[in-house]
Amino acid sequence: MLNEAVINTEVAADSVSDILKTIFIPPCPVVVAALLKEARCADVDFNKIIRLISGDLSLAASMMKTANSPIFALRNKVETVQKAAAVLGLKNILCIVNGLALKRSLSSNGVSMERFWERSNYHATVSTRLARRVPGISQEDAYTFGLFHDCGIPILMQRFPDYKETLLIANRSAKAVWETETERHGTDHVTVGAMLAHNWHLPELIVKAIRMHHNFEILSDSASTVSDEVRALTAISLLADHLIARFLDVPDETEWMAHGTAALNYLNFDEEELAELQCDVEEDLNTIRLDRS
Repeated sequence: MLNEAVINTEVAADSVSDILKTIFIPPCPVVVAALLKEARCADVDFNKIIRLISGDLSLAASMMKTANSPIFALRNKVETVQKAAAVLGLKNILCIVNGLALKRSLSSNGVSMERFWERSNYHATVSTRLARRVPGISQEDAYTFGLFHDCGIPILMQRFPDYKETLLIANRSAKAVWETETERHGTDHVTVGAMLAHNWHLPELIVKAIRMHHNFEILSDSASTVSDEVRALTAISLLADHLIARFLDVPDETEWMAHGTAALNYLNFDEEELAELQCDVEEDLNTIRLDRS
């Protein structure tokens, strides 16, 4: 079992840091277009702008980093996208959006991340919905974790040309995802994602949950030293993937087939609650589709 406080010892931290320095995670083009369109409206819907930004990994990270910079000299660092947006205001938000859009236009890596953008937004939304029924987990923490939990994937996708193949192999394998990644690339998305989240000054709970969220043995190990909050977020993450798969009408991944029951048991959800959640999730995710249209 992995210790939540230990970064993968097979990978030198300096090597991962070097990878992070060379990677730019671009914003979703659809979100950028929707944001700029809304900003040009005579009566700007700021709530819609917040929703769009909150669902995009690159924009969310840039806003939090900017809001926590010395420029704003905040006494307490912001730890959620919503608070960062309130600090920045519309003018600064649009500057960030335009800057990232420009940087993206100059990027020539040719990596399409449309599916990643969509799923990270969906995952954050569903995680928030689930947190309403899980004691001890705030909706803010669930949302932030849901949005950033797989932030290591676009980094590895840009760094390794055959990484998509790795994901396909991992999704069909009985091995843990991170094991397959490490065998093929010498690192994994949970290690890289946790380091990136740490560099972005996300709360320590989120960093630890990112690091551990594919280690499902912690859900059934009563002697685990992993915190209850991290275990709950791990179960929420797996259930969110299942609910999203049903919404998109795609097959469940191997992880749900192997560990879904453990996640439901840990969260104390029965079949009736699962059916109710599916209805709520479909309504939430259809709202996101409308925002982007």
